[in-house]
Amino acid sequence: MSSSLLQAYPQMTLVPGAGLFGLGAYAFSTIAPLWAFAFFGPLIRRYCPDGFTLAEFVRRRFGWPIGIFSALVFLGFMFCFMIVELNTYSVIVRTIQPDMHKVVPPLVIALTTTIYTTYGGFKASLWTDNFNAIVVIVFIIIGSVMFSKKLSIDKDLMHESGMLGAHRLGGELWYILTISIVFSQMFNQGFWQRAFASRTNGGLYLSVALATLPLFAIVFLVGMAGPLAYWSHAQPPINTSDADAYDDGSNALFRALLYMPKWVHGLVLVLTGVLSSSAYDTFQSAMISVIESDLLLSRVNIWWCRLFLIALNVPCVALAVIDIDILQVFLVADLAGLAVIPSVFLGLSRRLAVLNGFDLVVGGCGGFLTVFVFGTIYYHGDAIEGGSLIGLPNGLYGDPDDYSVIGAFLAAPLGSMGFTLGSCATRICLGWLYARATNQPFTMLDRQQIDIQDCVTDADRTGAFMGKVSNPLDGHRLEDGPDKDFDMRMHAAEPHLISHVLHRVGFGKDSSHSSDASDKHSDVDVEHTIEDRVS
Repeated sequence: MSSSLLQAYPQMTLVPGAGLFGLGAYAFSTIAPLWAFAFFGPLIRRYCPDGFTLAEFVRRRFGWPIGIFSALVFLGFMFCFMIVELNTYSVIVRTIQPDMHKVVPPLVIALTTTIYTTYGGFKASLWTDNFNAIVVIVFIIIGSVMFSKKLSIDKDLMHESGMLGAHRLGGELWYILTISIVFSQMFNQGFWQRAFASRTNGGLYLSVALATLPLFAIVFLVGMAGPLAYWSHAQPPINTSDADAYDDGSNALFRALLYMPKWVHGLVLVLTGVLSSSAYDTFQSAMISVIESDLLLSRVNIWWCRLFLIALNVPCVALAVIDIDILQVFLVADLAGLAVIPSVFLGLSRRLAVLNGFDLVVGGCGGFLTVFVFGTIYYHGDAIEGGSLIGLPNGLYGDPDDYSVIGAFLAAPLGSMGFTLGSCATRICLGWLYARATNQPFTMLDRQQIDIQDCVTDADRTGAFMGKVSNPLDGHRLEDGPDKDFDMRMHAAEPHLISHVLHRVGFGKDSSHSSDASDKHSDVDVEHTIEDRVS
């Protein structure tokens, strides 16, 4: 969670056509990425048991050039998220304390998180997350009590507002928000670090299960500040058409704070700082990992990476004081995630081992191209409007009769996977024709051995023509690790039903037999390789 929790969720209910139904969709889409990481994390650890970011899987699965490019993309998106986080914190603090200089809030967060993250690394981020979670729960309980005591609800306005009913936009948001947030969070390598930090898959599933209900309750409870402020006449209706009286509803919670004692204002300031520092240090620790392991391939001392990150905070703070459209940044990230990430996950299937980096690039470009084609058709042949749809210029909550947004979020993933598979099929056909023409054996579809050092064979690495360019630590991090109790058999904790379904679609082995047998026998070459190396 980040400080945008205090703005985005109360705003959601106030959006015409969203209401509490839309708030429920937003809360559900917040917990959905947790289960996505719990699902994909064990699958990726089959190929990269010693890895800790999605960027590393991309590099080891699709080759060095694609890996470097993906690392730059992930770093760029996390840098944007860092700017948004500091900007949000600055806006919230200056809303409560208007006299404070706009540089001070982001500078405080950047300095404090950089100090302890540089010193403690990923473990420091984990420990602060645990502490911050306790603070958030306690403070939100106190704040909820104060809202219930200090705000007087107009029951007639509550029923007239239409927020209690179900509307079309609220229904669409269950798909749009869920799929967009799930795939955009795949760019956040901090979540991947936490997924891969679990000792076993069972521990990962349990952690996600324990976090689901509290997280849903917290974000829904904070989101209720929006309708409560509106029903108590503290927040006027959303007005985005009049520039002089512009109000998008994002300050609903802070308008309600005007009815609260001053100590509640201080509580919200502390809560905002805790949320911002928790999100910001996650991005910082993740960026260090991506820079050191995937961009520089562990060829330099990690302190150079930390110094680079410290320097990166300077433009981050400078850009955070500029007024930016936070929602627009997230929307572009969401659509980009839908256009790129589905192709990456196709590489998890052992039946699609023939996929390579070229197919991944074609799939990503195809996702954006599909959105363009859909937009051109939707706007009756207007290619300019169709191209602008990629940036979602009308936002997420535009005209209630506008279906362009949900169409774009449907077109992007379908186009991405379609172009990826189409590129792969084209290469296979051309390879078969070449084999026939030259009387050489056709081997593109042969079952191949998986080596932990390279993740896949050299034939599947687009960077193979450039030589063995790789991280020297790939496949060796678990050999002399300090954690001797780390469970090498990542498949052992998988539920039987999930394993069986994954086996049928080519993502894993069939574990319909007993779990004890699963612990002792595995047909995944990568696991045998690990145990052989460690022994």
